[in-house]
Parts: sequence; structure tokens; C-alpha cells
Amino acid sequence: MHLLPKAIRRKFEARRLEREKQEDMEASRSIDISGLRTVCLALGPYRNLTTLTASMLFLHPHCQVLNHGGARILGDPQLDFLLHPGRETTDSFLRYAIQISTKGQRGKTGGSIVHSHAFDSKHKLGRLYREHFGDKLIKDEIHSLFWKESLRTSLHLRKHAIDLDRLFDTEPRLRFLLPVRNPLDSATSNLRTGHAKLFGLGKSPDITEVLDAVLEEIRWFMELQDRHPERFFHFLENDFGPDKARALAAFLQLDPNPAWVSVVQEAFDIDRHYQHPTALTEYYRTAVDRQFAPWPRLQEKLQAFAIPTT
Repeated sequence: MHLLPKAIRRKFEARRLEREKQEDMEASRSIDISGLRTVCLALGPYRNLTTLTASMLFLHPHCQVLNHGGARILGDPQLDFLLHPGRETTDSFLRYAIQISTKGQRGKTGGSIVHSHAFDSKHKLGRLYREHFGDKLIKDEIHSLFWKESLRTSLHLRKHAIDLDRLFDTEPRLRFLLPVRNPLDSATSNLRTGHAKLFGLGKSPDITEVLDAVLEEIRWFMELQDRHPERFFHFLENDFGPDKARALAAFLQLDPNPAWVSVVQEAFDIDRHYQHPTALTEYYRTAVDRQFAPWPRLQEKLQAFAIPTT
């Protein structure tokens, strides 16, 4: 008896969202994307600095950011240019992404990054954004669009065995980005928030299983970056500074103006509150040695996170 009202509510909500999507598709047709140079998609785990990264990019005067929205985009032949590569599909996605990035709500429905937890009053980002842009949610001139839907996009690429060589041939603007949070913190956060289930590890995964999944995402990205170094970019929590900010801007073909480079240093404020048992830290050390031997500089930076705290 209780299932029918819930089912009806879901049906009405699905219809409402579909109507809203069609309205946004129609409204997006008039959006000018002629100045857009790059479209960049986040990859890797959730709980991995992606929201902070998206927020910092949104502080750039020529970068627009879409937060989540994968359920409305992935699988739709009009918008999913990963599965249906072609200039027309990519342009439709770009216009639609810009359109919905000016509205939306918190959560997986997505929209503007200002609805994310990074813009809560206790954080600096909301104040920094208002100081530079006021209440404006769309940039006057957009040179890069960043889409923050990391793990869902990674899973989509692998599930459909998407041919990246073909994709890059048809879309020269496409880039992929991986921020790397301390993997021990990322794994712990994924486990505590329930995001670990997205790795397909079952209902009650062990922390070491989640940690292995996080490290595997990083390794997968590095293998892709080796094949396409001009299309993939990563940075670590413990190596982000002015030089890395300028390199990120160059990767996205954004002007690395000194004001933005300066403000993102202030914005790059990470809440480091997890403590990890020595046994887990030692497991991590061994896993990093095993998985990242082909990338000694990355391996060294990852090992720097392995400081026992309990």
C-alpha cells in the first residue's frame, strides 16, 4: 500500500525533470560557444578534491563549471559525446552544460557549483567568489568548461570501452583531469559517506578494498596520461602551488593571470582531520610500491602521505 504513492511521486518527478530538460535544451540553443577552447572532464574517485578543484576553476574569469548532472547527460545520444562522438553532439553538450550550470541544486541532480558544500558559509570559496564576481553564475566570456562528475564518467568510459583515440580525433578540445587527495583520506571518506559502493565492492567493503580501488583509479589515469600526455593532467594535494596552478591554466588554455593564481592559493584549503592506524598506513606503503613503480616521482609523492598518526 505504501509503494504506490511513492511510485507515483517518482513518476511525476521523472516527468517534471524531463520537461525541465527539454526546456533547458531549447534555451541552450542560443548560447554562444564560439570562444570555447577546451572542455575538461574530471576522472577518478569521488571525495578526491574534485569539488575544491571545480570551485577553484570557477574562480577563473573565463571558466564555467558544471557540477554533477550525469544522469541527465550520460546515455543521451543528443548529449553524450563520449558514447556518440561528433562535433554536433559535443556542441549540444557544451550549450546544455552551460545552461544548467547557471541553476540547479545540491546533490547529484547538479547544476551550478555554488550549490556544493565547498560554498557553505564556513568555507572561504563563497566569499572569494562574491568578491570577484558578485552573484553572477555565468562568465561573460567562456574559454573552458569543466564538468565535475568524476567516478561516474570513469565508469562510463570503461563500461562502454570508449575508444579514446577516436574520441580525441573527433574532439580536439577534450581534456581529462585528476586531482589526487591523500588516498588514505579519500578511501576513508568514501567508506564513511557511502560512496564506496560505487566502486562495486559490495555492501560492506573493508577499508583496504576501498583504498585499493582508489589507487587503481589513479593508476588507470596514469596509464592513459602516458598514452595521451597532452590530454590528461593530474596534481596531488601535496604538490599544488603557483607553478601547478599556472600549468593547470595552460592545460585548459586559460589565461594564467596572476590574480587568479594568487586567489586559488588562498582557496586551496583542505580539511585534514582523518587519523589512520599504523597497520593501514603500512598496507598503503606496500600498495603504492607495488602499483606505482613505473612512475617514481608520483610514487615518491604518494609515499609522502604515509605518515602514521595512531
